[in-house]
Amino acid sequence: MIILNFYGNIEPTIISKKLGVGISNPPSDWVIVLQDEMLEEMIVLEHNLKVWRKEDFKDIQLSNYDLTQLVKKAKWNIPLEDYSSDLEVIARNLVVIDVLDFKNSYLQLKNDTMDSPTCEVSFPRKFINFCNKIQYSSKGKDVLNNRIPFSTFSSDEFNEKPRILNFFRAMLNSQLDFENYNNECLSSLVKVGALIDDFLQKEEEFWIFDYIINSMYHDREYNAYHVFKVMSLIEMLIINPSGNGRTVGELERKLPLFLKEPRIVAAKKATFAQIMRQLRNKIAHGDYRAIQLLLKRYREEFMINYQYDEFEYSIENWTYLNICCRLDEVLNEIVWELITNKERLRLLQYE
Repeated sequence: MIILNFYGNIEPTIISKKLGVGISNPPSDWVIVLQDEMLEEMIVLEHNLKVWRKEDFKDIQLSNYDLTQLVKKAKWNIPLEDYSSDLEVIARNLVVIDVLDFKNSYLQLKNDTMDSPTCEVSFPRKFINFCNKIQYSSKGKDVLNNRIPFSTFSSDEFNEKPRILNFFRAMLNSQLDFENYNNECLSSLVKVGALIDDFLQKEEEFWIFDYIINSMYHDREYNAYHVFKVMSLIEMLIINPSGNGRTVGELERKLPLFLKEPRIVAAKKATFAQIMRQLRNKIAHGDYRAIQLLLKRYREEFMINYQYDEFEYSIENWTYLNICCRLDEVLNEIVWELITNKERLRLLQYE
């Protein structure tokens, strides 16, 4: 069960017809579970407040959740007498993303029994993570208006404390127009779903999409392995597959097309691509000496006057952090191009 950060009573809506992914309010059996999760969150917060007060956090506003006030502030047009508690009101007005139409979904190609086997990360969670990433591409920002919601709770995460009420209260306390925000989130999800459906015209394209969505999922470790993985995805999408793995010159020519200024100035785009190609290869072969030389060269080219805080990270890891951010931006641009103009990307790939 994946809960998103928008709220209210909604009609079940299919986002992607080809994948069967949609949004709705929680089914009745999950309403009870979600109330228990929120109750746990309240108990944890109450405990934390006692600890923080002992530690004399005088300048921080500390308070428990006032459920009645939260429901009132949400301004939901609902008969409250139909609910047993404020927790139930909130639970029934949460929004979940799930596979609502499995029988017509390409996901049956992977598993004809269920969309998300119980020991795997659920597909809806990977799907919303993918949508969140591509919305930050330069063209995605214009189309989706930064209104792809994010997950505030996942039943997959057994070791994480629930933060459903925390996000709900933060949303209510924001300066956003609550109702308008919800409508914009729904609209953006429907738009990205339509783009994905347009891309998924045949089985091969589903397997490409599935490979990408799995590779892009939830990688918070910005290190050598992230560089290797993202560079491998980039090469898969823009390098001519008939080149037998030779990318010299081709990568320097194609990757800069997806580097956005002012992050990397035009005169240094080819240099960036060259360093990334060499770094990816040295990581693949475990050549740690050459890796350190390439990281040093990157700093000299792209991190001049950078303020390194070595209490937070080592200089090496600051370098990887910078590189990974740039590569993620490139990948977002390429994947956006893939789902919006796959023929143009294919032409580029075979140039």
